Amino acid sequence: MMNVVSSEFYKIFKSRIIYVISIIFLAMNAISFAASASLKVKGKMSGTGFSNYQGSYGADFIFYIVLIFVACLITSEYSNGSIRQMACHGIARWKLVLGQYIAMSSVITIVLLGFGILNLLSCTILSELGKVDAAVFIRMNIGMICMFWATAGIGTFLSYLLRNEGITIIISVLLVPGSNFIANLLALLTKNDVFIRYSLTNMRKTIIDFTSKPEEVVKYSIAFLLIGVITILGSSLLFSKRDVD
Repeated sequence: MMNVVSSEFYKIFKSRIIYVISIIFLAMNAISFAASASLKVKGKMSGTGFSNYQGSYGADFIFYIVLIFVACLITSEYSNGSIRQMACHGIARWKLVLGQYIAMSSVITIVLLGFGILNLLSCTILSELGKVDAAVFIRMNIGMICMFWATAGIGTFLSYLLRNEGITIIISVLLVPGSNFIANLLALLTKNDVFIRYSLTNMRKTIIDFTSKPEEVVKYSIAFLLIGVITILGSSLLFSKRDVD
Protein backbone atom coordinates (compact mmCIF):
# COMPACT_ATOMS: atom_id res chain seq x y z
CA MET A 1 0.00 0.00 0.00
CA MET A 2 2.82 2.43 0.85
CA ASN A 3 4.33 1.90 -2.61
CA VAL A 4 0.96 2.73 -4.20
CA VAL A 5 0.58 5.89 -2.10
CA SER A 6 4.17 6.98 -2.86
CA SER A 7 3.59 6.43 -6.57
CA GLU A 8 0.42 8.51 -6.44
CA PHE A 9 2.22 11.35 -4.64
CA TYR A 10 4.83 11.31 -7.40
CA LYS A 11 2.15 11.51 -10.12
CA ILE A 12 0.34 14.35 -8.34
CA PHE A 13 3.49 16.48 -8.15
CA LYS A 14 4.19 15.76 -11.82
CA SER A 15 0.77 17.05 -12.83
CA ARG A 16 0.04 20.69 -13.67
CA ILE A 17 -3.21 20.94 -11.75
CA ILE A 18 -1.55 20.98 -8.32
CA TYR A 19 0.62 23.93 -9.34
CA VAL A 20 -2.28 25.78 -10.96
CA ILE A 21 -4.34 25.43 -7.78
CA SER A 22 -1.38 26.45 -5.59
CA ILE A 23 -0.79 29.58 -7.70
CA ILE A 24 -4.51 30.45 -7.49
CA PHE A 25 -4.45 30.20 -3.70
CA LEU A 26 -1.22 32.18 -3.42
CA ALA A 27 -2.75 34.90 -5.58
CA MET A 28 -5.81 34.93 -3.31
CA ASN A 29 -3.51 35.20 -0.27
CA ALA A 30 -1.72 38.15 -1.88
CA ILE A 31 -4.99 39.90 -2.76
CA SER A 32 -6.32 39.35 0.76
CA PHE A 33 -3.11 40.75 2.27
CA ALA A 34 -3.20 43.80 -0.01
CA ALA A 35 -6.85 44.46 0.84
CA SER A 36 -6.15 44.13 4.56
CA ALA A 37 -3.11 46.41 4.30
CA SER A 38 -5.23 49.03 2.53
CA LEU A 39 -7.83 48.87 5.29
CA LYS A 40 -5.04 49.11 7.88
CA VAL A 41 -3.71 52.30 6.29
CA LYS A 42 -7.22 53.78 6.27
CA GLY A 43 -7.76 52.76 9.88
CA LYS A 44 -10.75 50.62 8.98
CA MET A 45 -9.33 47.17 9.65
CA SER A 46 -11.40 45.21 12.17
CA GLY A 47 -10.62 41.53 11.50
CA THR A 48 -8.30 39.22 13.41
CA GLY A 49 -6.10 36.33 12.39
CA PHE A 50 -8.65 33.77 13.52
CA SER A 51 -11.57 35.50 11.81
CA ASN A 52 -9.54 35.69 8.59
CA TYR A 53 -8.69 32.00 8.87
CA GLN A 54 -12.37 31.20 9.34
CA GLY A 55 -13.28 33.37 6.36
CA SER A 56 -10.85 31.45 4.17
CA TYR A 57 -13.37 28.60 4.11
CA GLY A 58 -16.51 30.70 4.14
CA ALA A 59 -17.62 29.93 0.58
CA ASP A 60 -18.51 26.85 -1.44
CA PHE A 61 -15.56 27.39 -3.80
CA ILE A 62 -13.66 25.01 -1.48
CA PHE A 63 -15.85 22.16 -2.75
CA TYR A 64 -15.27 23.17 -6.36
CA ILE A 65 -11.49 23.29 -5.96
CA VAL A 66 -11.31 19.80 -4.43
CA LEU A 67 -13.72 18.28 -6.96
CA ILE A 68 -11.93 19.76 -9.97
CA PHE A 69 -8.52 18.78 -8.58
CA VAL A 70 -9.57 15.14 -8.14
CA ALA A 71 -11.46 15.00 -11.44
CA CYS A 72 -8.47 16.30 -13.42
CA LEU A 73 -6.07 13.82 -11.84
CA ILE A 74 -8.18 10.68 -12.24
CA THR A 75 -9.77 11.33 -15.63
CA SER A 76 -6.40 12.28 -17.12
CA GLU A 77 -5.28 8.71 -16.42
CA TYR A 78 -8.18 7.44 -18.51
CA SER A 79 -7.37 9.83 -21.36
CA ASN A 80 -3.63 9.05 -21.49
CA GLY A 81 -4.08 5.31 -20.95
CA SER A 82 -2.06 5.07 -17.74
CA ILE A 83 -5.10 3.66 -15.93
CA ARG A 84 -4.69 0.43 -17.94
CA GLN A 85 -1.05 0.17 -16.89
CA MET A 86 -2.09 0.58 -13.25
CA ALA A 87 -4.68 -2.16 -13.56
CA CYS A 88 -2.15 -4.58 -15.13
CA HIS A 89 0.45 -4.36 -12.36
CA GLY A 90 -1.11 -7.19 -10.40
CA ILE A 91 -2.08 -4.95 -7.47
CA ALA A 92 -5.62 -5.27 -6.16
CA ARG A 93 -7.72 -2.54 -7.75
CA TRP A 94 -9.21 -1.44 -4.44
CA LYS A 95 -5.67 -0.79 -3.20
CA LEU A 96 -5.01 1.41 -6.23
CA VAL A 97 -8.17 3.43 -5.58
CA LEU A 98 -7.47 3.74 -1.86
CA GLY A 99 -3.83 4.71 -2.40
CA GLN A 100 -4.85 7.30 -4.97
CA TYR A 101 -7.52 8.68 -2.63
CA ILE A 102 -5.12 8.94 0.33
CA ALA A 103 -2.50 10.76 -1.75
CA MET A 104 -4.94 13.20 -3.37
CA SER A 105 -6.76 13.96 -0.12
CA SER A 106 -3.50 14.50 1.77
CA VAL A 107 -2.09 16.90 -0.83
CA ILE A 108 -5.25 18.99 -1.22
CA THR A 109 -5.67 19.12 2.58
CA ILE A 110 -2.14 20.53 2.96
CA VAL A 111 -2.81 23.10 0.21
CA LEU A 112 -6.14 24.21 1.69
CA LEU A 113 -4.86 24.41 5.26
CA GLY A 114 -1.81 26.30 4.01
CA PHE A 115 -4.13 28.79 2.32
CA GLY A 116 -5.96 29.43 5.60
CA ILE A 117 -2.77 29.61 7.67
CA LEU A 118 -1.23 32.21 5.35
CA ASN A 119 -4.38 34.31 5.66
CA LEU A 120 -4.24 33.93 9.44
CA LEU A 121 -0.59 35.01 9.57
CA SER A 122 -1.05 37.97 7.23
CA CYS A 123 -3.97 39.34 9.23
CA THR A 124 -2.16 38.71 12.52
CA ILE A 125 0.82 40.73 11.28
CA LEU A 126 -1.40 43.64 10.28
CA SER A 127 -3.82 43.46 13.20
CA GLU A 128 -3.94 40.79 15.91
CA LEU A 129 -4.38 37.04 16.29
CA GLY A 130 -7.62 37.27 18.24
CA LYS A 131 -9.01 34.83 20.78
CA VAL A 132 -10.67 31.49 20.13
CA ASP A 133 -11.05 28.58 22.52
CA ALA A 134 -8.46 25.90 21.66
CA ALA A 135 -11.04 23.10 21.70
CA VAL A 136 -13.30 25.02 19.32
CA PHE A 137 -10.42 25.69 16.92
CA ILE A 138 -9.25 22.07 16.96
CA ARG A 139 -12.81 20.80 16.48
CA MET A 140 -13.27 23.14 13.51
CA ASN A 141 -10.08 21.95 11.83
CA ILE A 142 -10.88 18.27 12.34
CA GLY A 143 -14.30 18.93 10.81
CA MET A 144 -12.74 20.72 7.84
CA ILE A 145 -10.33 17.86 7.20
CA CYS A 146 -13.29 15.45 7.23
CA MET A 147 -15.00 17.80 4.75
CA PHE A 148 -11.96 17.90 2.45
CA TRP A 149 -11.61 14.12 2.43
CA ALA A 150 -15.35 13.60 1.90
CA THR A 151 -15.32 15.99 -1.07
CA ALA A 152 -12.30 14.17 -2.49
CA GLY A 153 -14.26 10.95 -2.11
CA ILE A 154 -17.19 12.40 -4.05
CA GLY A 155 -14.82 13.58 -6.78
CA THR A 156 -13.18 10.15 -6.93
CA PHE A 157 -16.53 8.40 -7.29
CA LEU A 158 -17.71 10.77 -10.04
CA SER A 159 -14.41 10.38 -11.89
CA TYR A 160 -14.56 6.59 -11.89
CA LEU A 161 -18.24 6.69 -12.78
CA LEU A 162 -18.01 9.13 -15.70
CA ARG A 163 -14.37 8.66 -16.79
CA ASN A 164 -14.44 11.82 -18.92
CA GLU A 165 -12.68 14.98 -17.76
CA GLY A 166 -15.07 17.53 -19.24
CA ILE A 167 -18.25 15.78 -18.16
CA THR A 168 -16.87 15.03 -14.69
CA ILE A 169 -15.86 18.65 -14.10
CA ILE A 170 -19.26 19.95 -15.29
CA ILE A 171 -21.15 17.50 -13.05
CA SER A 172 -18.83 18.33 -10.15
CA VAL A 173 -19.41 22.07 -10.54
CA LEU A 174 -23.18 21.53 -10.69
CA LEU A 175 -23.15 19.13 -7.73
CA VAL A 176 -23.02 21.68 -4.90
CA PRO A 177 -25.74 24.10 -6.09
CA GLY A 178 -27.74 21.15 -7.37
CA SER A 179 -27.60 19.33 -4.04
CA ASN A 180 -28.60 22.53 -2.21
CA PHE A 181 -31.56 23.00 -4.56
CA ILE A 182 -32.70 19.40 -4.05
CA ALA A 183 -32.29 19.73 -0.27
CA ASN A 184 -34.44 22.86 -0.21
CA LEU A 185 -37.03 21.24 -2.48
CA LEU A 186 -37.27 18.11 -0.32
CA ALA A 187 -37.51 20.25 2.81
CA LEU A 188 -40.37 22.19 1.23
CA LEU A 189 -42.21 19.04 0.14
CA THR A 190 -41.75 17.12 3.39
CA LYS A 191 -41.79 20.13 5.74
CA ASN A 192 -38.70 18.64 7.38
CA ASP A 193 -35.49 20.67 7.58
CA VAL A 194 -33.24 17.62 7.99
CA PHE A 195 -32.39 17.79 4.28
CA ILE A 196 -31.22 21.40 4.61
CA ARG A 197 -29.28 20.69 7.80
CA TYR A 198 -27.34 17.91 6.08
CA SER A 199 -26.73 19.79 2.84
CA LEU A 200 -23.05 20.30 1.96
CA THR A 201 -23.26 24.07 2.34
CA ASN A 202 -24.98 24.03 5.73
CA MET A 203 -22.59 21.43 7.16
CA ARG A 204 -19.63 23.52 5.97
CA LYS A 205 -21.06 26.69 7.52
CA THR A 206 -21.73 24.95 10.82
CA ILE A 207 -18.27 23.41 11.03
CA ILE A 208 -16.38 26.68 10.46
CA ASP A 209 -18.63 28.69 12.80
CA PHE A 210 -16.84 29.26 16.11
CA THR A 211 -20.21 29.67 17.84
CA SER A 212 -21.68 26.36 16.65
CA LYS A 213 -22.68 23.78 19.23
CA PRO A 214 -19.95 21.14 19.73
CA GLU A 215 -22.38 18.29 19.12
CA GLU A 216 -23.43 19.83 15.81
CA VAL A 217 -19.83 20.11 14.62
CA VAL A 218 -19.09 16.52 15.66
CA LYS A 219 -22.28 15.26 14.00
CA TYR A 220 -21.53 16.93 10.68
CA SER A 221 -17.88 15.84 10.82
CA ILE A 222 -19.05 12.24 11.19
CA ALA A 223 -21.48 12.76 8.30
CA PHE A 224 -18.60 13.94 6.08
CA LEU A 225 -16.51 11.00 7.24
CA LEU A 226 -19.26 8.57 6.26
CA ILE A 227 -19.58 10.26 2.86
CA GLY A 228 -15.87 9.69 2.31
CA VAL A 229 -16.04 6.01 3.31
CA ILE A 230 -19.14 5.29 1.18
CA THR A 231 -17.81 7.07 -1.92
CA ILE A 232 -14.45 5.29 -1.77
CA LEU A 233 -16.16 1.93 -1.35
CA GLY A 234 -18.29 2.81 -4.38
CA SER A 235 -15.22 3.93 -6.35
CA SER A 236 -13.37 0.71 -5.52
CA LEU A 237 -16.37 -1.33 -6.64
CA LEU A 238 -16.64 0.61 -9.92
CA PHE A 239 -12.95 0.26 -10.72
CA SER A 240 -12.96 -3.44 -9.79
CA LYS A 241 -15.99 -4.42 -11.83
CA ARG A 242 -15.71 -2.22 -14.92
CA ASP A 243 -13.29 -2.49 -17.81
CA VAL A 244 -10.64 0.25 -17.84
CA ASP A 245 -11.13 1.11 -21.54
